[in-house]
Amino acid sequence: MAKLSKRQKGDMWFAILLLVPTILVLVRIFIWPIYQSLVWSFYHYNLLDGSAARFIGLKNYVYTLTDPQFWMSTWRAIYFTVFTCSIELVLGLFSALLLNQVFRGRTIFRAMIIIPWASLTLVNGLLWNWILQPQNGALQVVMHALHLLPQHANPNWLASTDGSVIWAGVADIWKMTPFMTLLLLAGLQSISGELYEASMMDGAGFWRKVWSITIPQLTPAIIVALVLRIMGTFRVYDILTVFTGDPSSSVTYLTMNYGFRYFYMGKASAMAWTSTLFILALIIVYIRMMKKNMDEQT
Repeated sequence: MAKLSKRQKGDMWFAILLLVPTILVLVRIFIWPIYQSLVWSFYHYNLLDGSAARFIGLKNYVYTLTDPQFWMSTWRAIYFTVFTCSIELVLGLFSALLLNQVFRGRTIFRAMIIIPWASLTLVNGLLWNWILQPQNGALQVVMHALHLLPQHANPNWLASTDGSVIWAGVADIWKMTPFMTLLLLAGLQSISGELYEASMMDGAGFWRKVWSITIPQLTPAIIVALVLRIMGTFRVYDILTVFTGDPSSSVTYLTMNYGFRYFYMGKASAMAWTSTLFILALIIVYIRMMKKNMDEQT
């Protein structure tokens, strides 16, 4: 390594000095809360009962892992994640293949498809909550007009927690499919056109090209998009508060309820770290899949 001149050393220390405020802010608002929540997860720490925080070891984790409400919320979060991510992947891939073609009005369609993604999640939830209202909701009005529902029928689509989770998933699919589309479209546009030209000379049809060229070449982009969406949907909170009002509908909702409604900071921290370990397991699976894919390509 070449020895730095006096001026280069001065520039380096000046750059480090400029970075110090940013580093301090990041440590204060990002690193320190993570460390603090890890410490709290081993303490009995309740802001409302007036008692002093005391070390209790793994009791918060034992309570979390033996709490039926935690497992119910976890399974509902998994169900919500699988339901939304699988449909978003299919619709996103279809939309990306469509937008990758050259046709009249493609630019307008690309702009239109971003609109749902640009809306706030809470606004999206309120919109779909209005659509699903039992008496004057848009869905019920349209189904009555098309005679798909008897005129006297007045179903309450959001009456149960399980039904509300499904409809919250529909609202999430409507909002986040454009995000999946844009990621896959970027992957499609990086595929060399020479591969398609060679396949056309061999007489391959559209679906043959999709199966033999597009899907294998797009696999890294699919993995990235899928993992990002899995991590996002598993932590979903805001849209479920609009639809259900039931903390057991999502593990994040349950954690927030423990932490900021009942102020059981120790139990809430243990729940948060248990969920984090689950997400870290997903990241490990993602890295291994990426490494396997790269090894196969080289």
